[in-house]
Amino acid sequence: MSSYGFPTLLQYSRLTGAAADLKSKAAQARTETVTWRIADMKGELGARIGDVHLLDKAIGDVRARQDAAARVLGRTQTMQLALTNATEGLESIGAGLLDAIGQNNEPSIAINAEKAELQLEAAISAFNSRYEGRGLFSGDATNQPALADAETLLNDVRAIFTGAADNAQLQTDLDAYFNAPGGGFETNIYTGGAGNAARTEIADGELVDYSAKADEQPVRDLLRNLAAAVVANEQTGFAGREEALSTAAGGLIQSANDIVGVRARIGAAEERIAAADERLEAEATALSATYNEHTARDPEEAATRLKQYEAQLDAAYLMTSRISLLSLSNYLR
Repeated sequence: MSSYGFPTLLQYSRLTGAAADLKSKAAQARTETVTWRIADMKGELGARIGDVHLLDKAIGDVRARQDAAARVLGRTQTMQLALTNATEGLESIGAGLLDAIGQNNEPSIAINAEKAELQLEAAISAFNSRYEGRGLFSGDATNQPALADAETLLNDVRAIFTGAADNAQLQTDLDAYFNAPGGGFETNIYTGGAGNAARTEIADGELVDYSAKADEQPVRDLLRNLAAAVVANEQTGFAGREEALSTAAGGLIQSANDIVGVRARIGAAEERIAAADERLEAEATALSATYNEHTARDPEEAATRLKQYEAQLDAAYLMTSRISLLSLSNYLR
């Protein structure tokens, strides 16, 4: 008769249970070698798990503010680029027109007027710029373009020229169109919202306003002077044509300077956002360091434990397989 002992269900159950426990521990150690983080935080940290959860939430809140700041910086940088495109060559066009008018040089006047028309189209395109699907100069109506197309504006200005007897009346009518509440600019050209874009929270209770709208006075003046230069060149029979051209040319030079004020305002907001982002990064770094003190795992230590668990698991599987091979016939042999 064989000297093997008859395997019992209890022996087999104990071995398989031990193997399952070792398998779970090996899986945790394997995870820790990759993440460098305690796998079973609840089991290992005990009562400290609440503090760890609070730290994790605080880090998430700071990172969310950083993401918001990064998006706003992306918007302001795109706005600055748009303002550059909107004002590119304004002073050159204005000076070129004044020089051509002084020399009574019609071909040069026409060339500079053509440049003004191209710049008008570029400016309107710039003020209709979008970032992440939101209009940059549309105020609180970010789902809409800020301005109608250049031809709509030029046609309105052509009608104003037609109705004016001289340059004095022309400027009065242009003032009414571009600046009066409910005037043509507000009803036909500006298509954005009445309010500013929403401010962004960059710290607890600290909001930053980076809004710039296409209905601000510097933008109105810019579009007015470009359109007036284009149409005055066309209106060769207009009694005050030379004065109208000169007024528009001088206005273009002034508009380039006025837009600088808008850019400076946006730049000040950018500086605040960048400073807040630096503070947030420092806060996130400090919180992360504390979080790591509680939850970090040495990957080398985890790798050593993994090898131990795997060796023990191999032994447990070997013993389990040997017991399972024993049968009643082996016992009776």
